[in-house]
Amino acid sequence: MSDRKSLLAEQSFLLDSLDDLEDEYAAGDLDSADYEELKKDYTVRTAQVARKLKGLDAVGAVVPEPSRSKWLWVAFLAVFGVVAGWLLALSVGERGVGDNITGSIEESSRQQVFRCQELGQNPATLVDSFDCFDDLLERDPTNAEALAYRGWYGVLLSGSAQTAGENEAAVELLATAGTFLDRAIEADRTYPDARAFRMIVLERLGRVEEACADYAVLGEINPPGMIGQLTAPVAERLGCR
Repeated sequence: MSDRKSLLAEQSFLLDSLDDLEDEYAAGDLDSADYEELKKDYTVRTAQVARKLKGLDAVGAVVPEPSRSKWLWVAFLAVFGVVAGWLLALSVGERGVGDNITGSIEESSRQQVFRCQELGQNPATLVDSFDCFDDLLERDPTNAEALAYRGWYGVLLSGSAQTAGENEAAVELLATAGTFLDRAIEADRTYPDARAFRMIVLERLGRVEEACADYAVLGEINPPGMIGQLTAPVAERLGCR
């Protein structure tokens, strides 16, 4: 069996295993700890296989530009991150200048999400945003915004690690980011940012059907225009309908 066929077979096995894992967890055959551990393991292995397949596809290219797709990916992440930050700022900014802070858990959580998001927008403090989000999630573990952006900044850091040639770190970061995005969607299945971010992660993992499923849900919940514009090219690449 050729290297490519072997990798495709392994990829198919891992994707089937992820599906089976979801079924077993839904049926109550696995506890949460085992589920999370197995899911991360399968996700990391799936990402590693996807990376190897892309390496094989790159061999024999007519014009060898090994860094081009890498930099396009980094540029895309940067643009998406800026727009996502704008959307979150707009959401938090719905409270008027003259409004009083109520002191409620929801209000203070939203303000902390915004502060964490500001840390994530700056490359120098990107890692600090993880601690900020983790602190919030200890108090509010089902906060969909916090979970989604904790995951998203992990995606950004994964892209940076890939650019630096730190492939193993990139894979681990991407897998962890996917876990946070899964939790965000479990907390709020209609939160568009989480769906858009996870769609990108799933594309990177080669999980096309699942990425397209998230795109379909985005169409149903009518996301902000900028999210739609940024996810549409991903959907086109994947052939989503």
